[in-house]
Amino acid sequence: MVLNKRIALAAILSTTTFSGLEPAQAKSAADIFAELSPSVWVVNAVHTDTNTVAQGSAVVIGPRRLVTACHVVNGASAVTVTHSKAQIQVAILRTTSDPNPEQDMCVLTTVEDIGAPAVTVAPISTVKVGNTVYAIGSPLGLELTLTNGIISALRTDDAGVVRSIQASAAVTHGSSGGGLFDDQGRLIGVTVAAASETSEALNFALPAQALIDLPERRELALDSWHELLVQNGIKFGADGNAVPSGFAVISDLSKLPKVGPAKDLQTAYQQFLLKAHPRAFVVTSDAQWGTVTSTEALTAILGQCQQRKVQCALYAVDDSVVWNGH
Repeated sequence: MVLNKRIALAAILSTTTFSGLEPAQAKSAADIFAELSPSVWVVNAVHTDTNTVAQGSAVVIGPRRLVTACHVVNGASAVTVTHSKAQIQVAILRTTSDPNPEQDMCVLTTVEDIGAPAVTVAPISTVKVGNTVYAIGSPLGLELTLTNGIISALRTDDAGVVRSIQASAAVTHGSSGGGLFDDQGRLIGVTVAAASETSEALNFALPAQALIDLPERRELALDSWHELLVQNGIKFGADGNAVPSGFAVISDLSKLPKVGPAKDLQTAYQQFLLKAHPRAFVVTSDAQWGTVTSTEALTAILGQCQQRKVQCALYAVDDSVVWNGH
């Protein structure tokens, strides 16, 4: 990966504050709310294809950066974050998603400074079952709702790595992407799910520690993505961007190859244009198409084409049309 892309990745969370210290003294719920409420925002994601607006929450982790749940913003044509009467636009093409598809965690970049303090992220080693926790979010659009509870369980994978935090602090629709905080006001988790609308004591958050090594994991994933594309004939310039073929500009729908119903193909390509980087649009000689955003997904599609004995072609990569028209 070229130097400027490494610098950009390192800057994603460079201003986020991390804490490895054990908590010294618990704060009151009132103090925690007063301290953290400026840093928890409402997310509004507009989906023009379904004419709907998805709503969630987000937590400020740095200047112009907030963390939220990916499922709130995935596929949106426009995203804003609001706090009281303030509203700020999100640069959706600069959204940084966790390379692990099981980690429903995205970092949003706003087009202007948020003007709110970044929260402190606590390592998962300080999170213990039975600890008091506080959830702040916007359930059902009710901005800055505070609930409290305890850590009910730490759910681990086969290797013993904590993958989710189960807590009794009540959350519901609209809370996704909000913060789960310890009694020091440190962010320990990003709320992603409630078990059901009738079971408010069974809720889950992703460990916020994933934010600590996100730039490094993201960089490794992009290196793998870059290598696979090179193996499949894509050339990259010194700036790290795919070299355009000159066949068409990225937004020109009229030049799309005739591999199926034009309307369906255009709709799928418009969805591709809404995806953050990395992204690629693939077409096949047996009239299939789709967007891929990971090395694993692209590898799978190329393998399927080989099994079906059809041709796979990369039409566009990131912001460049790389297809040569054949």
